Order: sequence, then C-alpha cells, then structure tokens
Amino acid sequence: MDPMEQRTGPQPTRSFDDACAAEHAGLLRFGYLLCGSAHEAEDLVADALARVLPKWEAGRVASLGPYTRRVMVNRLNSGLRRKLLERRDAERRSGDGRGQRPFDETVVDHDQLRLALLALPPRQRAAVVLRYFEDLREIEVAAVLGTSVGAVKAYTSRGLERLRQLVDER
Repeated sequence: MDPMEQRTGPQPTRSFDDACAAEHAGLLRFGYLLCGSAHEAEDLVADALARVLPKWEAGRVASLGPYTRRVMVNRLNSGLRRKLLERRDAERRSGDGRGQRPFDETVVDHDQLRLALLALPPRQRAAVVLRYFEDLREIEVAAVLGTSVGAVKAYTSRGLERLRQLVDER
C-alpha cells in the first residue's frame, strides 16, 4: 500500500466535492508553479483529482491535498508534461493562448522566477515548490515525492542553487 494512502473506511464527514473545494486553489497554484501555465495547471489538477476519486471513495486517502500533490508530481514525471507542452506549443502557433495569470502579480520578477523554475529538473522543481511555495516541512515533501528527507534536502539545495544561477543570468 502506498504510504500516502491510509485505510480509513468511508469518509463520513467530508464529501469529495467539499474536499476539492477546500483544496482546489492550492492545487491550482501548485500546478501552475510546476507547469508554468494556468491551462496546464487546470488540466493537471483535473487529471489528478480524477485519479484520486476512486481511492477517496474506497476510503484509502486520508488527506486529499498531499495525496493529490503527489499524484500531480507523478503524472508530470510520467509523460503528461510532454502532452501539456505539445498543446501549449500548438496554442502559441495558433494564437489561441490567453496569456492570463491566475495569481497575484505583486512579485516584480514573476516571469523570471517562473522561467527559472521551469528550467529545473522535475524533482528539484517539485521539491522547491512544495517546500517554499506550499510551505511544507521536509518530511511532508518527502511523503509527497515518495522519497527520503535526505533526498528532499539535496533536491531543494541543488534547486535553490540553480535558481540563483538562472536568475542572475537574466
């Protein structure tokens, strides 16, 4: 059994819809930081929630947010990212991209940081986003990524160092 799953029986006090409503904004923000696009983030969240629903209904998911984030990271690593990038390229060629940003624009170098994040390897990007944008503890990040705390520290350290290099280059 997956360590993020927990046999808890039916979820009597909280419906899947209620749990999704409570977690949706955070999942979209996380997806946006992983993908770099609002449209891709929406697709990633929808795909992940569709995969989590049967496990939720079976009572095997104790906490929707962390488990869904792990599914999102795994989906990106397994090839969904390639499909999302292909569609983004097609949207750019057709002029169909809407160019909207779903989150606060108070960060002056928003585009620079977003591009630098996208340049990181997937595991480093996920560790940095979970640790510093989602404000999870190292042990929580390790659970989401399915790895050790030591690996999370290494991913985060290398990711932050690479981000500094990329931001300084621009």
